[in-house]
Amino acid sequence: MPSMPHAVRLFFALWPAATTRNQLIKQAQQLGNDCPGRRIRPENLHLTLIFIGETDQSNVPKICQAVSTIHQSSLSLSLDKIYFWKKAGVVVAGASQYPTALVMFVENLQHLLTALTIRYDDTHVFTPHVTLFRNVRHCKLPASIEPIDWSVTHWSLVQSRQTIYGSVYQSIADWPLEP
Repeated sequence: MPSMPHAVRLFFALWPAATTRNQLIKQAQQLGNDCPGRRIRPENLHLTLIFIGETDQSNVPKICQAVSTIHQSSLSLSLDKIYFWKKAGVVVAGASQYPTALVMFVENLQHLLTALTIRYDDTHVFTPHVTLFRNVRHCKLPASIEPIDWSVTHWSLVQSRQTIYGSVYQSIADWPLEP
């Protein structure tokens, strides 16, 4: 599919605070040689809520205005499992259990995007995870990991840009979760 002349590549995401990000980095380092692949750069570690993909840049203000009406309480998440998704070739930190409120939050975002007639990737069931490695062909998974507790306090609309150094993710709008 050819790019739109004024297109941006977008997704909604949760960014980990420094402490959580450092724990994710440590976990990736511990996996090291057991999961050969391309490690995700620390500044790109995130949890995708919804992948929108390419959309016209003129859609950004109406997306921001519409989603700013969402009021969501802060969440706690525990990343307590490492998964190797062979078909996708990724190793992720995931949650064996997660709050129903997180799923409802994603569904609210989907409804708003649908009402705005903004296309998004609806081919995957939402499964909260943070990708640690890409391009993985095999991985020896640990039997268990030290849970990574994550207090989620805000969410973002993020632009993904391709550079010669790989993907660069930049928040273009952020919203706090209510205490």
